[in-house]
Amino acid sequence: MKKFLVLTLALCLLVPALALAEAAGTEYVFEAEYTYLEGLEGLGVSGSPTGIGLASESSQASNEFYVGNLGVNSPITFKITSDQDATVTMKIRVGTNVLGAQKWNPTAFVITVNGTPVEYEEFETAPGDDLSDQQNFKYKTIGDIQLTAGENEIVFVAGDNTYRSNLPSAPSIDCIKLITTATLTMEEYPENIE
Repeated sequence: MKKFLVLTLALCLLVPALALAEAAGTEYVFEAEYTYLEGLEGLGVSGSPTGIGLASESSQASNEFYVGNLGVNSPITFKITSDQDATVTMKIRVGTNVLGAQKWNPTAFVITVNGTPVEYEEFETAPGDDLSDQQNFKYKTIGDIQLTAGENEIVFVAGDNTYRSNLPSAPSIDCIKLITTATLTMEEYPENIE
């Protein structure tokens, strides 16, 4: 009888934990360097990088690559396909874009999902202690977004700021993390970094 009670109690504790894990969903990481970069025009100190030239290497980036030197003519578009309408928690991993310490809000750095602007809490990017890699990539929680069944576009672009030589810029983008119970895939261009 005692063993039965212990087993029952253990199951009662395990079932809610499993339900919470299932409710949280799966974490999907999609790399910025695998988005479509052709035709984009970035910002640079001695000439503006374009297209796949926006992808740069960094041992600190999640896939050892990121996209940087971003301005108004280099929106980064993640084309995400979902198997259902879903609420998704979005986090982004961003770096300084060699801009020093900067604050980002929905006006300075515009994020849209299927054309609708996303409201999010202001966050900051700042250089780290590693002088050889000042991107200092960190995850920032943007919050919940709504995806529809089928293809969705999540776009990141410089907004109303003068952070780079009086021109609008955006943080460097390493990757995005989407947490959901839906099944997600992304249209990828791995040849960008080959």
